Amino acid sequence: MRSIELTFDPAAEAAFRAEWAALQEAGLPNLGRHLDSSNRPHLTLAAGPALELTDALRAVFQVRPAPHPDAQLAERPSPLPVELRVSGLVLFRAGSGRFVLARPVVMTRALLELHRRVLEQAPEAAELTQPDRWTPHVTLARRISADQIARALEILTDLPPAGTCVEARFWNGETKTLTPLL
Repeated sequence: MRSIELTFDPAAEAAFRAEWAALQEAGLPNLGRHLDSSNRPHLTLAAGPALELTDALRAVFQVRPAPHPDAQLAERPSPLPVELRVSGLVLFRAGSGRFVLARPVVMTRALLELHRRVLEQAPEAAELTQPDRWTPHVTLARRISADQIARALEILTDLPPAGTCVEARFWNGETKTLTPLL
């Protein structure tokens, strides 16, 4: 799988890592168990096995330094930072008796505009990341069982503070490489 992801300011990242650690302490599934340096809390804007990292996709995140005669290539500020606000908890089915536990992300105008711009340059993105199908979220645990959910809800009572999406990256799951987009 390949994906375009946003990562967070240090305080927001620390808050999500603290939630991973709380689940870990309780013996519950969590993303903190994955120790690879590429594993960071993130928000996926687009994903899919055929997603390609193109110059046009990179350009979504770049500041154009000078006016250009072509209006579409005129100077444009970077879309980051973007405010990050999360709410409650959400579950997604992940097979028989298993779920993904996540914090849903509030869809602000700036986030929706960035998502739209990314998808304009990534037509091969999977259906679940397309407009009207995309559920922005920060994953806390995968493969959590139905009988573990109540315990997780007891642990994750406080909302993480608002934060900021500050960086963008391209993840290539085949090569296990990350490419910064800023």
